[in-house]
Amino acid sequence: MQHIEHDIPADFPSPALNPPSPPENPDPPTTTSGRPRRRYRLPRRFVDFLPEALLPASQLDSSQLVSSQPDSPGDQSPSTPPSHIRHVNLVLHDHIKTATNSFGLWWLYSSRPSADPDGQLMLEDLSNQQNSHSTCLPPPLPTSSSSSPKPSKPSHWLFPNKTMHMVMSWLNNGTPSKSEGEANTLVRDCLLSPDFRAEDLVGFDARRENHRLDQALNDSDLWRQFKESPIVISVPSGKSGDPPVDFTVPGFLHRNLKSVIEEAFKDPNAHLLHYSPFKVFRAMNPDSSERVYREIYSSDVFLEEHECIQGPGNLPDDDLGCRRERVVAALMFSSDATHLADFGNAKAWPIYMMLGNLSKYVCSTPSSGALHHLAYIPSLPDYFDEFVAGFHPSWRSQYPHIKAHCRRELFHNVWREILSDPEFLHAYQYGFVIKCIDGMERRIYPRIFTYSADYPEKVLLATIRDKGLCPCPHCLIPKTAIQDLGTTEDQNIQTTRIRTYHGAAVDESLREFSGVPTLNAFVDCLGSQFNPSSMLTVDLLHEIELGVWKSLFTHLVWILHAASTSSEPLVVCLDERYRRIDTFGDGGIRRFSSNSSEMKKMAARDFEDLLQCAIPCFEGLLPEPHNSNVMKLLYCLAEWHALAKLRMHTDTTLKILGELTQEFGVLIRQFRDSTCVAFSTVELPRETAARQRHDAANQSSRPSTATATSGQRRSKAFTLATVKLHFMGDYVDQIRCFGSTDSYSTQLGEQAHSTIKSLYGLTNKKNPMHQIGAKYSRNCHFRDTERKETQETRRADHTNKHHVIAPYNDCPINLFAFVRENSKDPAKRNFISKLKDHLLGRILGREFDADMHDDFTEDDRNSIRIRNNTIFRHKTIRINYTTYDVRCDCSILNPRNRRYCMVAAPESNFEVNSHPFWYAAVLGIFHAEVQHTGPRSLNLGWRKLEFLWVRWLGVEPDYVSGHNVARLPKIGFVPDSDKFAFSFLDPSHVIRGCHLIPTFSGGRTKTLLNYEGPTEARFDGDMSEDWLNYYVNIFVDRDMVMRYLGLGIGHREEGTTSSSQVHVRESRQEVDHEMERGVIEDEEEEYLSDKEKGGDHDDHGDRGSVDDSEDEDDDYDTL
Repeated sequence: MQHIEHDIPADFPSPALNPPSPPENPDPPTTTSGRPRRRYRLPRRFVDFLPEALLPASQLDSSQLVSSQPDSPGDQSPSTPPSHIRHVNLVLHDHIKTATNSFGLWWLYSSRPSADPDGQLMLEDLSNQQNSHSTCLPPPLPTSSSSSPKPSKPSHWLFPNKTMHMVMSWLNNGTPSKSEGEANTLVRDCLLSPDFRAEDLVGFDARRENHRLDQALNDSDLWRQFKESPIVISVPSGKSGDPPVDFTVPGFLHRNLKSVIEEAFKDPNAHLLHYSPFKVFRAMNPDSSERVYREIYSSDVFLEEHECIQGPGNLPDDDLGCRRERVVAALMFSSDATHLADFGNAKAWPIYMMLGNLSKYVCSTPSSGALHHLAYIPSLPDYFDEFVAGFHPSWRSQYPHIKAHCRRELFHNVWREILSDPEFLHAYQYGFVIKCIDGMERRIYPRIFTYSADYPEKVLLATIRDKGLCPCPHCLIPKTAIQDLGTTEDQNIQTTRIRTYHGAAVDESLREFSGVPTLNAFVDCLGSQFNPSSMLTVDLLHEIELGVWKSLFTHLVWILHAASTSSEPLVVCLDERYRRIDTFGDGGIRRFSSNSSEMKKMAARDFEDLLQCAIPCFEGLLPEPHNSNVMKLLYCLAEWHALAKLRMHTDTTLKILGELTQEFGVLIRQFRDSTCVAFSTVELPRETAARQRHDAANQSSRPSTATATSGQRRSKAFTLATVKLHFMGDYVDQIRCFGSTDSYSTQLGEQAHSTIKSLYGLTNKKNPMHQIGAKYSRNCHFRDTERKETQETRRADHTNKHHVIAPYNDCPINLFAFVRENSKDPAKRNFISKLKDHLLGRILGREFDADMHDDFTEDDRNSIRIRNNTIFRHKTIRINYTTYDVRCDCSILNPRNRRYCMVAAPESNFEVNSHPFWYAAVLGIFHAEVQHTGPRSLNLGWRKLEFLWVRWLGVEPDYVSGHNVARLPKIGFVPDSDKFAFSFLDPSHVIRGCHLIPTFSGGRTKTLLNYEGPTEARFDGDMSEDWLNYYVNIFVDRDMVMRYLGLGIGHREEGTTSSSQVHVRESRQEVDHEMERGVIEDEEEEYLSDKEKGGDHDDHGDRGSVDDSEDEDDDYDTL
């Protein structure tokens, strides 16, 4: 699969590639204490637009056809009349352009698609928080009047009755342990089902019923069962002139590849498959658009393959007149060996397959079943060593090389067994006909697009030497040139010296270019035109998080050890800082419980967390200029990592990613040449102890020549000669070719390992792979049966609402008692009057100005009555927001450990270099039933209003942040001397939660809250001091990064449009307002000042439901 250029019709505007400059911090006014003062118009109302699907392409009319210029036999001058009438054949290349949605996105098809699964999606299907991706049911199959539909079999047709089906379904759900949750599942889904009958279980035997199920699956049309095949490999004889010796490896379990593809086109996810590729564009303005890169089915390589199969010569001889639609089946493979248990040597090496025709958001959900188990690669048996030792004269001296060669032979013979199936090879060349889930017959052409694997498996797949002179599986870059990442020479090698797998030059230069004498199975079966290197994709998990970043972090720890003194161990300080960092999101930032510097039992996700939080933790530990060098390097790597993991790219973001790659190459070489050489780094004590244990274990197997220095700590130098660093230069090209990296991440295979490990726990540990294969087939059967029988119940997540607070009144608080309790707490100063100002301002429809309503009198405040003098406290609030990739996500805020949120900067603060956001710490989440009385009240009904009690943070004065200076935004608490340091906030103003990390190098202070007693304002257990400043962790997730870069497509706000064709639609706040607002629409306009009447009287905040029948009651004790 080769990269192709964009095929955009000539009349389409070219993309704009100049990204907006990152927002810089303003110089806010300060108080007398020097702390930042908040703006007086704070914050402007944030409007978050809901994700939306495009107009279904099947409903497009002829007015939306965009045709390129016709190809005619020749040009004729209009001034010269024709001498005779000519017949001209016009060949029109039609393109279908969809309507532009409110985010400026539009689709470009090369022809009218026969199906458009995106048109069936609902808002809940675009949510990252849903519990199922299968809720969008497929449309009913079309039926003709001449034929009646075939009666469908009942879901329990394999078993004597429904009761046995339910019991067997629970038994084969894949859960290895019977926990409380499993007991609840058994009771709710089985025992309490109206179809359950105890008498139907008389004579029940689980072994017999499982055997019945296995036999039925073995005889089914879509053969799910694994079959076992022996794999024969050739072992070098070690003697000149003697042929290799064959060795048979037993236990290879695999499924028929063509059957798995057919199953994928008929399973419950099949109605979401894309048959027609397209390009996605973003309208920057009416005159320019840029390409958007997201899914495999909208990538360049898919478009190229789709055009190839439309040509002649792709039909079998027995069906040359086939008029069916031709569809590419984008095969995406993944494999990785894994341990099956924490103790013991049991391991598995599964091969997974998924279709690139299916959205990555479905494939990334383990419960969707989109990742199919194709085969389980066996290992060389234990008696292999004895077998080879019996005939090979140099077995002991050449043991590593012989073993490596045999593993490589085994791997490729496994794939040769899978790919050499005659049915698959025929389908690969001529396609095969499938009646798809929509009732249409299509001719499917399997094509291998990607193979996700770590580097050791890439070495096997590319048939190159491990640790060779040319270690890259894609190009022939020498190992000595890897350090030139991002330079012109490095880019030239990647594009001009590409690996090939056929021709005499290959045979003559195996050794020079790290080739091996193993016939590549993919080239052998699919032909020499197939390049295996082109399917090997980048691997962020192993190459960056467990590769480049892990090695950099390790060397930084070595430097801290070298720079430490006996009285100031810097590594201890580093570990303490990491432990003080709060968690964030649903697994976004996890608790750093152990010593981070020791890196004990850390997975890739743990190293990702270390990188995202590294800047505040390393700041100030090293002297200058090394501290500045490290800060710039960490900032650049964190920014590169965030952009490389984006789920939606544009030409602009790819341009920035390419620039960051070059910048990182410069910074990492500068770090090596200046910082690393300034410190004498040696291995850690635990590394020395581990090496000594390893050497001692080897002494029993071979003679040892231990030296006097074996117990000394070895010197450790920083090296850039690692192929994983070189892979950073491949990301931009591969994203342009295949789409965003999460579509083919090895993380998908790592997630699928959980199924293998769970099923292993249900086996008797004897010949476990056979049992795992059988249990997997049973699990798939019951999963598909349940999804076909009924639509999965999905919890009401209120995705279309901006925020959700639980509708409970189980924590009432009397206002007077609350204020009297610890009345000296600065956070409670003027609590009731501030609350009334806030509520009155919202009821009157005033634009939020930090509740600084100087014109409110005591009579005005007394017109606000709170039922029973009671407010109700809540533990959490859920903030829904639209992400940069036009999906729905949410932040859960609570006053305990996830308290920080961000709001939009005021509209009056649009001057140059202004900071785009304001920040607050949530002290409490409340609602109250409020009544507005008085002569100007238009309605005396009670309404429910929700509000947040917050402590504000302001931007640090005279501090500049952003990419140019490689510094995170710095903020700090507004001093309590400010009258409005504590106030109330309408939840509809909140954009989302944010992650703040203390500026550890700045220390703590008592000046921001001059009070040492217990207070609601402090959270972390220290009731006497606050951190002087906090850093805003803009790298906590991809959505946060895109908000600060200003490039998020889904971050469109009210009043901004990407194109003149944008459809008018409601915002999330407007939906909330219509659903939950009170009965008062335009209350007391005459009460507003002339200045306020000219503003925007948005009353979205009035979301409390009102009972019109409920009037003022004298029995209520109100404020």
